[in-house]
Amino acid sequence: MPAFARTTAFRLTLLSAGLFALSSFVILTLVYAYSVGAAARRADATITEEIAAVEKRFDLDGPQSAYRYILQRSVGGSEFLYLLIGPDGERLTGNISDLPTTPPDEEGRVRFTYDRAPVDGEETDAVAGREARGRIADLPGGYELFVGLDIEEESRLVAGLLNAILIASGLALAFGLISGAVVSRRFAARLESINAVAREVMAGQLASRAPRTFSGDDLDDLARHFNEMLDRVEHLMHRMRTAGDSIAHDLRLPLTRMRGRLEAALVETGDLADREAALAQAVSDTDELLKTFNAVLSLSRLQTGERRRAFETLDPAALLSDMAELYEPVCEEAGLDFSTELQDGLSILGDRELVAQAVANLIDNAVKYTPQGEAICLRARRCANGDVEISVTDTGPGIPPEDRSRVLERFVRLEKSRNLPGVGLGLSLVHAIAEVHGAQLSLDEGPGTQDAPGLRVALVFPKVK
Repeated sequence: MPAFARTTAFRLTLLSAGLFALSSFVILTLVYAYSVGAAARRADATITEEIAAVEKRFDLDGPQSAYRYILQRSVGGSEFLYLLIGPDGERLTGNISDLPTTPPDEEGRVRFTYDRAPVDGEETDAVAGREARGRIADLPGGYELFVGLDIEEESRLVAGLLNAILIASGLALAFGLISGAVVSRRFAARLESINAVAREVMAGQLASRAPRTFSGDDLDDLARHFNEMLDRVEHLMHRMRTAGDSIAHDLRLPLTRMRGRLEAALVETGDLADREAALAQAVSDTDELLKTFNAVLSLSRLQTGERRRAFETLDPAALLSDMAELYEPVCEEAGLDFSTELQDGLSILGDRELVAQAVANLIDNAVKYTPQGEAICLRARRCANGDVEISVTDTGPGIPPEDRSRVLERFVRLEKSRNLPGVGLGLSLVHAIAEVHGAQLSLDEGPGTQDAPGLRVALVFPKVK
């Protein structure tokens, strides 16, 4: 079979064409049956009326009156077929010679064929074997009357209708096959273009994209979603490469330091306390490395949504008060002014541990990057639409607007912060926690100066319903 004939579009089109042809056949068959029945009922009613007319004359003036009526009607070119038979079975009058050989039904009705005498100029085939319907009626005194009606024209009309039904059904099926082939070839061509891009992507060409017609149909939507998926994959691959470079860059120095201290401790022949100090520092470096990898694992678990089942209704003011008590001494030691503005009566739906971790990361970043003598403020308030906002604001150097979306990615660190401890996972973890809670994370300028605009990081949690 050709490729297009194996497509779903062709099969569906063929099924639709078959159902259309079947429904057309059923409808036209009903029309045919009704037409046949209507023609038969009309003929029977006309024959009954003519029999009643003959019987009326027979009852008034006897057989001679019926005889004269039939003779006049036969000679006058009536559309009826007559035969009057006497009590002895002898043919008395009529325009047919014998009764039909077809046996009548219970009511005396009979369907038969007969040969009519040709009229001048008429072909013999037109008068031979013509369809007719008739009825046999008993008259008083043992007389029998047969009245028939030529229905050849109606029969031809009905036969033509039957042929039209069969031809129409066949044409519907044929046109369905043709349209199915045309539609399927076009559908298969567009689908093949998407499959070709998929094969190119599997071969490593991530820049390939599916062509679009911008018609808004199903295939165009599929191509759009497919391209958006490829954009996301390409972005993730770029982030993966960048993350690998960042990990190598940020972990190379602590690993080198740790190796040097361990090597020095191995070859050191001096004081035992120096060896112990070197080993203790190596253990500290190892803890920092483990902390980095634990942060990566936590980020991965968050992005898979493992913690959503632990959500509960929380009072953010109480949680942030506890964290303020924890970080106030840290800020004081760093020479920073730390303040809080916590509104009471708030509630959010989330994981207490994750929310605390997100706020801790924001405060840690603020303490790390805010110069001595500046300020940090922790706030919790209700928005006008009922959402709850938790924010950390500092008066430090801030983040340039063009870098604010980039710093939310893994292992991204701005050049001016390369000399500070950390691996660039703090804001990534906060972003992941926000996504898990359905919250919005925004980075804006703080209340600083032009040289040091500060930074305001806000988590907006949806209101609890």
